[in-house]
Amino acid sequence: MARPNILLIMTDQHRLSAVGAYGPTVCRTQAIDSLAADGAVFERSYTTCPVCSPARATVLTGLYPHTHGITSNVHNLGCSIHEIEDRPELLSRMLEAADYACGYTGKWHLGTDSRHAYGGSNRPSLPRDVGFEGQNFPGHGNGGHRFSEFADYLAVHGYTRRLADWSHDTPRFLPAGVELGPEEATVPYFLAEHTIEMMRRFTSEGRPFFIWHNFWGPHGPYYAPERYFDVYRDLPIPEWPNYRWPSRSIPGPHHNKILPFHEELGWEAWAVMIRYYYAFTTFIDAQIGRMIEALDDIGALDNTLVIFTADHGETLGSHGGLTDKGWHHFEETHRIPMILRLPGRTVRGARRREPVSLADVYPTVLDAAGVGFDPSTIHGASLLPLLDESTEREASARWRELVVTEFGGVNNLATTMRSVRCGDLKYGFNCDAADELYDLRSDPDETLNLIDHPAYRQRADEMRRLLLDWMRRTGDPAHWRTKELFSYHLGDLRVYDHPFR
Repeated sequence: MARPNILLIMTDQHRLSAVGAYGPTVCRTQAIDSLAADGAVFERSYTTCPVCSPARATVLTGLYPHTHGITSNVHNLGCSIHEIEDRPELLSRMLEAADYACGYTGKWHLGTDSRHAYGGSNRPSLPRDVGFEGQNFPGHGNGGHRFSEFADYLAVHGYTRRLADWSHDTPRFLPAGVELGPEEATVPYFLAEHTIEMMRRFTSEGRPFFIWHNFWGPHGPYYAPERYFDVYRDLPIPEWPNYRWPSRSIPGPHHNKILPFHEELGWEAWAVMIRYYYAFTTFIDAQIGRMIEALDDIGALDNTLVIFTADHGETLGSHGGLTDKGWHHFEETHRIPMILRLPGRTVRGARRREPVSLADVYPTVLDAAGVGFDPSTIHGASLLPLLDESTEREASARWRELVVTEFGGVNNLATTMRSVRCGDLKYGFNCDAADELYDLRSDPDETLNLIDHPAYRQRADEMRRLLLDWMRRTGDPAHWRTKELFSYHLGDLRVYDHPFR
């Protein structure tokens, strides 16, 4: 069998209520759901960090942010490395060395251009600097609308863009709108066209390919063509189960993300924004469908591993009016989609409950490509043994028991937070606030912090020990200070063995 092509599709800030394959929702994602039906769904998949740059660097390195060094969005205060370093171990370089064609589309956010980059080891680093062909957009990109390549694309085809006037009685407190031009004049369509062209070219050249396709959405601005918004325009949006959680009266780092005027809004104001978010998601899903159809047209679909995932999720008013991401431990931003489709290697319609991580993408891609790597040098593990009928039982028995998400701050504010999912428990370590513990079986919406509940005291200590062990094994530099903080709870810990004391 020929070496498989690999198409890695990543969305940005994609909460699971906007993926039909993950449970009942009014959001329509036909293409993604078809991938799930033909492939495998990982139900307990978590980002390594609920921030764009750190999560994306994990895909290229197989490492958690505390090791790869991009610990916040690049060129933010709190980020240790602002331009991803080009080295042989990067996913793109590993595949390039194995004669894969490596293509890149869309959002990068792992470096910028020479006008903004720092000196020394932080020299400019864009996709073409690290082994990719294709698009080369610096920085965050702010939706991709202002790049000259997109402007040239519009000009060549004679397309124009225009947003409809805001017609709702509720305020537009998040960037959203209806695109009035042709669908071809949108960024998601433009990106899909680029990936389709690369797939065709690489296939005609007889080269196995790895293409990393990155949408800017459904991260805001939530811009969707009118016919996609019309699907949701009059559709009732159910209130989030934790929408009325008293976010202001409960202390914690989540206060950094409470919408300042949340109390002045009613649910319908949030529902309008969610309609735009869902419309944007459905439009992105249509572009995913176009890419899958193109794979089929060129005869490559049955020999292509398709991975669909996201860098992190989105709050969008949940937990008492939270916005964006970061500064809490909640499922809305930490838990992400992870869907794999590879005919002949994955069990069709499988649903796996092992705890998996964005760090597992790197070894999964290399495993599929038949590229060797040293598993002791990365933090992830290949997902493919969990999906092969001949290996899945043994692989499941040996699989990790927990998954960790780390957060060090964003938007020029810094902190240290770690979230641990083990079984039905989630433990949240906060360096400057009370810890958190949620029982996801009895409280899936995470509204009751059980950290001080007598019945959960022993289990909370067990979760602390699991976190300390993970921090030690992965070289998390926060390990030493965390041990000291935990010593109050775990009295038998030796807290004076720091090597620099």
